[in-house]
Amino acid sequence: MRWVPLVTLLAASAGVAASPATASWASWIGDWQGKLHWSGCTIDGAPSATISIDAVDGAVAIDLAPAGGALGTIALEPDGDAAWKGRADDLAVHVTRGSAALELAVESPSGCAVHGSMRRASVGIAACDELEAWARIENRCTRLVRPPLENLARVAHQRAEWSKAPAGARSKLAAQCTARASKVQAELASVRCAPGTPSSGDAARFPECTALKLAAVKIAHCQGIAFDVATSLAHDASSLADATTGVDSDSSRDILEKACRAMHDQLAQTGCSL
Repeated sequence: MRWVPLVTLLAASAGVAASPATASWASWIGDWQGKLHWSGCTIDGAPSATISIDAVDGAVAIDLAPAGGALGTIALEPDGDAAWKGRADDLAVHVTRGSAALELAVESPSGCAVHGSMRRASVGIAACDELEAWARIENRCTRLVRPPLENLARVAHQRAEWSKAPAGARSKLAAQCTARASKVQAELASVRCAPGTPSSGDAARFPECTALKLAAVKIAHCQGIAFDVATSLAHDASSLADATTGVDSDSSRDILEKACRAMHDQLAQTGCSL
């Protein structure tokens, strides 16, 4: 379908058991499959789809292209303590997480609505599901200077073994997966590849650089400029926004904040929605 004027897009979101602020980032990452419910649209999109949520160098995005309707990849940011949200042009995305399902809602002031309860394939051991997600995040981190701790092919092979494990062996496997996932998570956090936004302290002390970090994610997915230009701008903006680490003095903070604001203004000149 096409997103056209005079069609409304509303979708209710369900409550969640975990939030971006407290849950493991890996509980959100992966391929989510489910039925989609369209309303108020001139032409409906796909009746079901597999939607991916991924993290690349600390930035989270959702790929809605499989749903059809001219949807694409949209950058996400935490929405308070209970959800993720994203916006591209006139489209708004809202994602919440229940005990097993991901509740997806896409909204547009022009009118067409799509929502769905999506589920991620599970081996029946939550800790091992999260290890697989952390390995996926690690595989997309370009800031690592050493080989990744987890090999995706190996994890995929082990996944088949985990799913067949007898009940008596699952507690031991869960403990092993938790230990491995903790190491990957710590590794990613050390190079700022864990998905999400800067800490609340950083956000309060560096508002301009925090805004630039989010803008970098959006510019990377902007289709209004050449891919190589978008990639280069996103890289430069993200690198500048990450420079807050180790900045202690107020004078250094003010200089960095001014640079982040100037870079944000430069991105705005591209005409991309930030």
